Amino acid sequence: MRRFVPWVLAVLSITLAFGSLTGCGGGSATGTSAVPTPAKIILTPGNSSIDIGTTLQFSASPVTAAGGGITTLPIVYSSSNPSVLSFVPSAGGLACAGKWDTSGRVCTPQGAGVTQVTATGNGVASAPVAVYVHQHIDTITLTEINPPIPQPDCITLAQAPGIQNYLEFQARAFSNGAEITNTVGSFNFSQNNPTVAKISTTDSTLNNNNGNQITQARFTAATPGRTQIFASLSGVSSLPAPIPDHSGQMHPYFETCLVQSINLQVGNSPGNTSFAVASNTSGITITPTVIDRLGNKLTNPVPKLDWISLSPPNASLTPVTTTGAGSLAGTATVKASVPGGTGIIATCAAPNCNVGLEPIQPVYSSTNPSDNSYLGTPIIGLITGPPVTSGNVYVTTTQCGTINGCQPLIFPIAIKTNAAGNSATLPSSPNSMLFAPTGKSIFLGSSAGLIIFNPAATGSANPLSQLTSVPGKVLAVSLDGDKVIVSDTLSNPNQVYVVSGFSGTGTPSVVATPLLIPGATAAAFSPDGLKAFITAGSNLYVYSTVQSLKTIPLAAPANAVSFYANGALAYLSGPSGVTMRNACDTAYGQAAAFPSGTPALFQALTDGVHALGLESPGVDVFDVLVTGPTPATTSAPTQTICPFPVMTANSTFVNLGQGGFTPLKLIVSSDNSKAYILASNLGSVFVFDLGVNTVTALPLTGNPVPLDASLTSDGTTLYVGTNDGAIHVVSTVSGGDLQQITFTNNNNSNKTSLCSNIPQTCNPDLVAVQP
Repeated sequence: MRRFVPWVLAVLSITLAFGSLTGCGGGSATGTSAVPTPAKIILTPGNSSIDIGTTLQFSASPVTAAGGGITTLPIVYSSSNPSVLSFVPSAGGLACAGKWDTSGRVCTPQGAGVTQVTATGNGVASAPVAVYVHQHIDTITLTEINPPIPQPDCITLAQAPGIQNYLEFQARAFSNGAEITNTVGSFNFSQNNPTVAKISTTDSTLNNNNGNQITQARFTAATPGRTQIFASLSGVSSLPAPIPDHSGQMHPYFETCLVQSINLQVGNSPGNTSFAVASNTSGITITPTVIDRLGNKLTNPVPKLDWISLSPPNASLTPVTTTGAGSLAGTATVKASVPGGTGIIATCAAPNCNVGLEPIQPVYSSTNPSDNSYLGTPIIGLITGPPVTSGNVYVTTTQCGTINGCQPLIFPIAIKTNAAGNSATLPSSPNSMLFAPTGKSIFLGSSAGLIIFNPAATGSANPLSQLTSVPGKVLAVSLDGDKVIVSDTLSNPNQVYVVSGFSGTGTPSVVATPLLIPGATAAAFSPDGLKAFITAGSNLYVYSTVQSLKTIPLAAPANAVSFYANGALAYLSGPSGVTMRNACDTAYGQAAAFPSGTPALFQALTDGVHALGLESPGVDVFDVLVTGPTPATTSAPTQTICPFPVMTANSTFVNLGQGGFTPLKLIVSSDNSKAYILASNLGSVFVFDLGVNTVTALPLTGNPVPLDASLTSDGTTLYVGTNDGAIHVVSTVSGGDLQQITFTNNNNSNKTSLCSNIPQTCNPDLVAVQP
C-alpha cells in the first residue's frame, strides 16, 4: 500500500544565505558567513510508536552553548534502519514508516521493526530517538502481574513489614488477535483519578528493557479512593484493568483502601475530647486516628482530612502538613480567636480523601471519651478571655418593602463605642439578612435580587453589589461563607437558588444554581458544605454539589432543619414533631423520632448532644446519644461508614413562666451554655441556662416589642432591634439594657430613621453582628 502525502506537509524548505569570497589585493575584503556549530541538537518527538505505512513529523532545535537557538543551520535526518523508517531530503523531517519515493510524496509500507532516528547539523548529532514501526494496534490489555499473596481487597497506605503498598501490571498490544507487544514501543500508563495512585515504571521488579521499551508499571497507593487504570499507545487505549479482591471477584478499578473511621482526640491523650484555652492563642493540637477499611491505622502518611470549626469566629484550624522525624503531620492546630466555644470535627471526602466514589461518601469523625465508646460528638473547646471590643453590628429595615419611594439604609454600629456610623443606601428593600460565619460578607435577600454587602470596603469603594437574577429570602449560609441559599416564593414558578463562589479572595466568581422547589421555607448546609437540606411543606429536598437534586417525601410538614454537629445526621422540626434523618448516605432515612415537642423555632447545638425548640409557653430541650460505626480491625474489616445510630432521643419541656407567647427568635451562645429567647409579644429577653434548665428575664427599657436580635461572638452583648426605632444594647454579663441607639440620616423629613424619602420612622427589624 502506498501513502500520498501533501506537499504542504512533506516538504521542509530551508533557505541559507552564503557570503562571497574575494581575493587579496588592493580592494576591500568581504568576510565569510560561517555555518554555526551548535552545542547540541534537541530532537522531538521522543521515543515513538507508529503503524506501518504512516508518517511521523520530526523537528530539530539546534542550541548554542549559551542556550540560544540557531535558525540558519541545515539539518539532516537519518534512520538507522531505513527499511523500516526512511527520510528523503525533499520531505525534511517527515519520516515514512516504510520507504519514501525520491520526491517525498509516496510512503510505501515495508516491514515492522525498530530504528534509531538522529538529527545532524554541522557534524553535531542529536541524541537518538527510538521509533517502533508495527502493525496497526486494535486492542490493548492491562493485567496484574506479580500479585501479592494473599490478594487484598484494596491497597493500604499503612506502612508496615509484610504489607505491600502497590500492584504491578503488564500491558500487551494486539493486531487482529495476534500479540505484537515485542514490536511496539513504550506504553503510556494513566488513571482517571490522578491522585489515587502513584505510577512508576523504573522499579527493579519491572521488566522494561532498561527503560527502552516500557510495558510494565507499578501503581502505588497514594490517596484513599478508587481509580480506573489504563495503558495506551498509538491512539489506542485499554479497557480499565480488572483487579481481583481476596475472593477472586474482579473489579474495574484500583483502590487505595478507603478511610472507614476517623476518631479525634486532643493531643496525645486517648479519651481527651475537650480543651480550654485563652483567646488569641495557639498550641492545642487535635490528633486523628484514621483507620482504613482493612483495619490498618494510617499514620505515615495520614490522609488529607477536611478540618472544620463549628464556630469560625471563635476558633479556626490549620492542618499540619510538614513531614520528618517527630512530625505531627495529619494533625490540626487550633487558633483560638475570641472568647466563647466551638466544636471541632473532621471529614474524609473528595477531592482530598475517598476519591472517585459515586455517589460521594464522606466519612464523619467521632470521639472516644471512654474505651470502646465511639460517639458522634465533636471535640469541645472553651475559649476564655476579655470581652471583644472590635467589629460592628449592622442594622437595617424591611419596612421599605411596603412604602412607595422609601429608600432603605444600612448602618454600622461600632461594638467598642456603641455609636452608629455612616449609612449606606441599599439598592432595594431587604426581607432577610445573614452574615457569613467568616465575617466577610452580609447577604440580604430582596424581591429585586440578592444584595451582598462587603464590610471591608473602604474609602470610595462601593460596599454593595446585587444579583438581580436571584430574588427571594436568604435561608442559609454555609460555614465557610462560600454558598448561600435563597428561596423565591413570589415568582411563578417558585425557585430556590444555591449561590456559590463567595469564599475566594479578590472579586467573587459567583455561580447561581436554580432549583425548581416550590414553597421552600427553611434550609441548612451540612458542616462540610457538601450538601444542604431544604424543606418545603411535606417534602425534603437534598442538594449536593456532586449529585442531582433528590426529593424525599415526608409524613408531615417540616418548617425547620438543622444539622447534627458532625454532619452525619440532620434534625427536621415541624407541627407534628421532631425527627432525625441520616445524612451520611443517599437514602436519608429516618433515624429517630422524639417522644414530644412541636416547636415553632428549632436549633441544634454544636455539642452533639442537645437541641432546643421554642414552643409556647416554654422551651423544648432535646438530647440524643449518637454512636459512631465500629472502626474496622485487621481481623474484622468493614466498609461501614454510615449510619451513626441514634441510641437514645429524649425531650424535656421547660416553662418560661410568662404565659403564652409568640416565638420570634432563638439565639444560642457559641459555648452552648445559654440560649436567648425573643417573643414578639413580650418586652424582655429571656435567658435559658442549659446547665440548670432555669429561665431569667432581661427587661428592655420602655417595654418595646422585640423585632430582631444578634449576639456578639463572645456572648457578652446582645443587640436587640425593637419597635421604638432603637437598638437596645443588652449586657448578658450584668443583665441590663445598657443603652438605646438611634439613627440619623440625611432625610430632611426624618432625621432619626433607617429609611429615607418618607416622613415616618422605620424600625430596626434586621440586626446582624459581624462574626
